[in-house]
Amino acid sequence: MNSKYTTIPTERVGFDRDNPRIKVALEKYGDKLDEQRIRFALQTATEGLSTTSSYRSLKDSIRAARGISIPIVVWPDGDSYVCVDGNTRLAIYRELEDEGAPGDWTEIACLVLDDPEPLDIETIRVTAHLVGAREWPAYEKARYLHYLRNVEFMDYDEMIARCGGNKNTITQQIDAFHDMNTYYRDVNSDDAFKVDRFSGFVELQKADIKDSIFSAGFDLSDFGRWIRDGQIFKLADVRKLPRVLADDEAKDKFVNGGIRSIEDAIVVAEANRQETIRPSPSEVSVADADMITLADALLQKVKSLPREDYLALRDRQYDAAEQDVDTLNDLAEHLGDLLQDVAK
Repeated sequence: MNSKYTTIPTERVGFDRDNPRIKVALEKYGDKLDEQRIRFALQTATEGLSTTSSYRSLKDSIRAARGISIPIVVWPDGDSYVCVDGNTRLAIYRELEDEGAPGDWTEIACLVLDDPEPLDIETIRVTAHLVGAREWPAYEKARYLHYLRNVEFMDYDEMIARCGGNKNTITQQIDAFHDMNTYYRDVNSDDAFKVDRFSGFVELQKADIKDSIFSAGFDLSDFGRWIRDGQIFKLADVRKLPRVLADDEAKDKFVNGGIRSIEDAIVVAEANRQETIRPSPSEVSVADADMITLADALLQKVKSLPREDYLALRDRQYDAAEQDVDTLNDLAEHLGDLLQDVAK
């Protein structure tokens, strides 16, 4: 594929409507999609409160420099061009021209691709968006992986080479995208569809979660409703579903409760678990206790650590503090290795 550097009138360069970073934002506009909406989607494409300020920082930088230092990437489309990388910079040029900012915003530096193949375009999109420096919403990443696998039929080895990660992670992301759109989006209007709920559907793919839902007599539509109605509010609590659904009292509190009901259900399930399957601490010595009993005890200790003890450890206020920190670091390292080995 040949390419050349040149400058092109900005009015002849169109936005990439298949830009994976803003694809979901554009879909809701349907026939009303226009340049104004595309520019708004580019400005608000990234998750987090810092999005607008980041956009404005880039705009301020381009205004101060009177241009861009890195050309945008385009390919010919008849008498015009399509921007595959640099849509945000192109949008800023259009804005600065509209605002009459000092400088020449009527032309923009470009790298023009000569007759690129579709795979060439996808490679540039991956490089520019999926593994680029800017944060990209997890839902959009999963959407793009789903597209590469199920529309482009790209094999996992090539996806890993282009996008990074591993087969297990990519499969989880694709399955989570499917489940969210099947069991959550279908029961919501587009206005109510919240992509920030996506991580809950990633958690759904982890070991035993779906099995616990089915075994308790529910299905994935119920899971979508629990997310939609806020019964599961903190998405990390999805990990606790097997424990909650296995306990009748906790299950009832969760299923028949309101917003954040799983949080009270977790407390009930933990209490019942301690009473039924764990002997009291007075009956078990530390040396004889099993790993989960010790983990539960340590978890409670960490959660209830008095502030003065925390400060004493942090500020090394006693002779053995450094050794204690080393012990905790060693524990964290070995637990991390164990969890990585047993994760599915």
